[in-house]
Amino acid sequence: MYRDKLYIVYIIISIVSLLFLIISLNGLLFHNQYLINLIPLKSLGNWQYWILIASTIVFIYFAYMTYSILNDISTFKKLLKSSSKKTFIDNMPSLERISKRLGKNYDELLKQAKHKWGIKK
Repeated sequence: MYRDKLYIVYIIISIVSLLFLIISLNGLLFHNQYLINLIPLKSLGNWQYWILIASTIVFIYFAYMTYSILNDISTFKKLLKSSSKKTFIDNMPSLERISKRLGKNYDELLKQAKHKWGIKK
């Protein structure tokens, strides 16, 4: 699977869980008639609390994962564009960890950067 594009799936899951969070909060606390008529959750009864808890947990987890992947991508690209060989070598463990996490495309970019700097590991 394309692990470097996995953040798109994480964003979609975060948005869906945020919508469920808003809808369940509305059903339990705010009672906005427009949202109640749009998606009737009153028929779910006590399940609204479980939907609230589950959607909160799912939203927090996938929002964090999205942030983590986007931060890794940003860090990886910034370190590859470094104009200093010393900076590149000092950050090699971080670059290798990120490239393994993000998949083959980033592994290839790292290999190309190693070749550019003349590193044979």
